[in-house]
Amino acid sequence: MIVGFAGNLEKPGIAEIRSKLMAQAERLGCECVAFDSVEAVRLTRLAPELLVVIGGDGSLLRFASVAAGRNLPILGVNLGRIGFLSEIAADEFEQSLERIQKGDYRLERRMMLRCRVNDGECWHCLNDILVFKQSFSGTIQVGLSCDGQEVGTVFCDGIIASTPTGSTAYNLSAGGPVVTQSLDAIVVTPVCSHTLHVRPVVSSACSIWSFQVNETGFVAGDGIRLSEVRPDDRIEVTKSDRIVQFIRFSEQNVFELIQRKLS
Repeated sequence: MIVGFAGNLEKPGIAEIRSKLMAQAERLGCECVAFDSVEAVRLTRLAPELLVVIGGDGSLLRFASVAAGRNLPILGVNLGRIGFLSEIAADEFEQSLERIQKGDYRLERRMMLRCRVNDGECWHCLNDILVFKQSFSGTIQVGLSCDGQEVGTVFCDGIIASTPTGSTAYNLSAGGPVVTQSLDAIVVTPVCSHTLHVRPVVSSACSIWSFQVNETGFVAGDGIRLSEVRPDDRIEVTKSDRIVQFIRFSEQNVFELIQRKLS
């Protein structure tokens, strides 16, 4: 079994923990590959059967798209503060890998969003897409449409389009609803809206959302700035054809997780 190991090596202690986990995997007969970047995972000629991502949710989001593009299951080893997406702690790794080798696990599949500006490059995001203003002061005006029908124009700090996975992230902080993983949906939530009649919207995952701004702004995906946008640009958000697969050993109760992690 070929196992890849990744994480944010800029954070203290990650490299040492990765080496320790790789040694444990080798004792169990696995061939181990260390990936120092997302690009290394994308370009590798090897065919790993599992990607172990060490860190918090930010690290998992960083590697989610490339793992989905390679149809590569992820086992999250939590070293962060919250760890909504991670499955195990570092001291549980060896036992967990033995369970994976025996087939004693399940795959949890989560939808992603695809975003592009005009007819440009497509980005695939697990949590959310954020359209936001360039300056810290004032608001940005965003025109919203869904499946070609006008939803409204919002004066706000930004617009979040999220998956059910991302509904417990920035969307939740902005007052958006929690959507369970059993529902394929896109949640669109204004951030600090000054247009009170436009509220968060939950639409079918098959919906095609379009956003247009009245001034220069930016698009970010899973916390990473992707592109500058201008008033004539059309920002399109749809369901991605990529699926992120997480290794799970037990059922997750999203509401219990929110209470436990955020209390």
